[in-house]
Amino acid sequence: MSKGKLSVVFIGTPEFSCPSLEKLAEKEKVVAVVTQPDKPRGRGKKISPPPVKVKALQKNIPVYQPDNLNKLCFLEKIEKLRPDLIVVVAFGKILPGKLLNIPKFFPINLHPSLLPKYRGPAPVPWAIIKGEKYTGITVQKMTEKVDEGEIILQKKVPIAANDTSDSLSKKLSHIGAEALIEAIDLIKKGKIDLRPQVGKASYAPKIKKDMGKINWEKSAWEIHNLVRGLNSFPGAFTEFFYRERFYPLKIWETEILENFSNNKKGMPGSVVKIIKDRGFIVKTGKGYLLVKKVQLPGKSKIDAYDFIKGYHVKEGFTLGG
Repeated sequence: MSKGKLSVVFIGTPEFSCPSLEKLAEKEKVVAVVTQPDKPRGRGKKISPPPVKVKALQKNIPVYQPDNLNKLCFLEKIEKLRPDLIVVVAFGKILPGKLLNIPKFFPINLHPSLLPKYRGPAPVPWAIIKGEKYTGITVQKMTEKVDEGEIILQKKVPIAANDTSDSLSKKLSHIGAEALIEAIDLIKKGKIDLRPQVGKASYAPKIKKDMGKINWEKSAWEIHNLVRGLNSFPGAFTEFFYRERFYPLKIWETEILENFSNNKKGMPGSVVKIIKDRGFIVKTGKGYLLVKKVQLPGKSKIDAYDFIKGYHVKEGFTLGG
């Protein structure tokens, strides 16, 4: 049992981690932040710090950015801090056992899924792509086996029909930050009740760019979920033929048309109707999808109806290479 503030080493990298760091810095004593090295980002490939580093420096918290977590000099620095807890939120690399064994209590991890479902690096996009109605967050005791630790607590969160990976991640990051504080309070009070993960495990592998190619033979729901799940990275895409060549076209926003019917013949991928100021309707393997926002290579995102006007796309035009 601990009445005072716990000393915490926080390990995380992306924007998702920042609300947790913010809350921890308010409630406990964050003695150091460990994050990944600065990397080239964006179209200009400018060297930029991870969001967690920016947040830590704003709060005058020491930052470590080791290129190798097994290096003795790095491990010794963390040992000298004598942390009560190590808290990990979306770091992006597997932590070695030597690091996990340093804290007085144990290392804990915030994972954005209801474990054991969607273990791995990309639980949020995969939950949307798979058409889940609910997801959640899990605070777990970490082990060397990725996302297989005993559960401290979980929170169930509904996935809204218009949620994208970006919007859902933001929602989960704030709910997760509150849950993390709740879990630490349980640890401090000695009321923690660790329980094993129960149920069928599933894996959420890293998202790759080629996963975004739309197969119009699939159902409208499957395509709609793919578009939402890959928004904002890397984006779902199709191809359209213009001036003797195929161009990739990213699809950023769609809408399911449950009650739309069409008597015209056409193969999946064909544009069956253009709706002024709204976009264009595409036939799929099952059902119809209204495409509302698109993007061409090197261009900004635009309304789908503006794309239709600019490229003189007519009904009957077919997408896909």
